[in-house]
Amino acid sequence: MKQINRSDIKDALHTHIDSKHASVVFENIWEKYSNRKSGGHPNRRIYRKRIIVLSILGSLCFLTLSQSPVRAFIEQFIEVKWIKNVKNAEIGYSWANTAGDARSLVLNKEEAEKSLGISIPWPDPLDGMSGQREIRTRKKDDSPLGYDYTIRTNDRYYEVIANYKNNRQPEFYAQTTGTALVKEISIQDVTATLITSPEFIHVPHLYFEKGDWKIVVTVTDYTEDDVMSEQEIIELAGSIK
Repeated sequence: MKQINRSDIKDALHTHIDSKHASVVFENIWEKYSNRKSGGHPNRRIYRKRIIVLSILGSLCFLTLSQSPVRAFIEQFIEVKWIKNVKNAEIGYSWANTAGDARSLVLNKEEAEKSLGISIPWPDPLDGMSGQREIRTRKKDDSPLGYDYTIRTNDRYYEVIANYKNNRQPEFYAQTTGTALVKEISIQDVTATLITSPEFIHVPHLYFEKGDWKIVVTVTDYTEDDVMSEQEIIELAGSIK
């Protein structure tokens, strides 16, 4: 796994802008992304350490991993702020235009498909787990937006957020004392992106697209000693059909 620092990304952006958009200066692009605001009503999911304080060190940048940093930056990026104190660390993502105006509590896939009126990819292994489960469908103006599936077991908290026909990708971000890691992996010939940070190795985020669906899988281990392996989360994501 390779780590790409801020200077690598800036150099890659400079090269891309110089070759593709000669009339646009780099500073305009950097400022645009540094100060962007999500449109619509974004779902925001943040995982943070217990103590939050105000002191934040560092500037905004984007980290990603690929054979081509520019290509990967365009397809997927993570916003990172460096901080001094590990207690301030957090990782999460926001997703614009996914909240909807109607949410329905359902019990299973059959009820979810009836609620949304469409066939949906489903995390079948989660159905076989014992724990506190919650499944909600989301619609806007009677049109399906997607569903949220969460289950809290004795050891872990699983979350699957699936969005239907949404042209926006989730925007990941982290506050970290180290370097956020972004790794491209293959799941049954589908490219997926695995995201972690040094403080949240036990909270991996996996993003992938399947047909008209965009899906984020997050697994939170209650202890940092028994971290979900990369193979485990790949198998879970691969089961969503």
